[in-house]
Amino acid sequence: MRVSTQNLYASNLNSLQNSTADIARLNQMMATGKSILRPSDDPIGSVKVIASQRNVAETEQYLKNIESLSVSFGRAETHLSSMVEVQQRMREITVAANNGALSPEDRAAYATELEELLETIVGSINAQDDAGNYLFSGNETKTAPITQDANGNYIYQGDTNHREVQTSGSSWMTANVTAQEFIFSNGSNDILNQTQAFIDALNDPSLAPGDPAFEAAANGMLTTLDDTLASIGGAITDIGGKQNSLQLIQESHEEMVLFNQEVIGDTEGLDYAQATAEFNLKLTTLKVTQQTFVQVSQLTLFNQL
Repeated sequence: MRVSTQNLYASNLNSLQNSTADIARLNQMMATGKSILRPSDDPIGSVKVIASQRNVAETEQYLKNIESLSVSFGRAETHLSSMVEVQQRMREITVAANNGALSPEDRAAYATELEELLETIVGSINAQDDAGNYLFSGNETKTAPITQDANGNYIYQGDTNHREVQTSGSSWMTANVTAQEFIFSNGSNDILNQTQAFIDALNDPSLAPGDPAFEAAANGMLTTLDDTLASIGGAITDIGGKQNSLQLIQESHEEMVLFNQEVIGDTEGLDYAQATAEFNLKLTTLKVTQQTFVQVSQLTLFNQL
């Protein structure tokens, strides 16, 4: 069977083009470290990689949510713990001031310290995060939770709503606690207005321990401190439990990210030794094909005469 010069030329040209394409593909594979450059290279493997990449993206978003939650909880816990310390000093003052041997000046001095402690508590309740959002206002994050009305009474002006943050595909976590819960939902009076009432009693020179009005203010102060400390302590305990849960969820997510990354690497990762050997073979083939192509392209009938 005769093979025309045109057929030899076309065959060598096709071989040259294929070798060049193979070398270009191997070059790209070694440059990216991937054995799958397009879905057609491995349809099943491509589907597996896409699914794993989607899982990694979702899990990494959950990890970001967890990190944000953890920071928020840590900030809230710091301010709540500060309130506990302040109220412990308030208790010491309340007990010490309920002493008939004190002078009106002594009681006024205690009142001055209580005023400073009261301002500290209000400041902690009105704490903000780095973005200027109030921590304890519910969903009214741009509104300070505590203010005073026209009569000087402390009031709560946030709401009672809770924000939910997704921490996994099937779980959500409450992200905030409101001042309404740990300040204004006690069985007794709230600590802010009760403290102000006790300050007023201490500043009144006509009142002293043993007087019914003074005793009512002092006893009310102690009762409110007990109730408020219990409420804040419960909030701190709740936050601690959530922090522990977040730690466990975070560890699980991090393991899942590693697993999916391993799946991606095993599926599309390039075997550099094999790719290098194939590259060298293709390069040798290309050189031989180029030499053959040159010889074939120079063949004419005149070469045979």
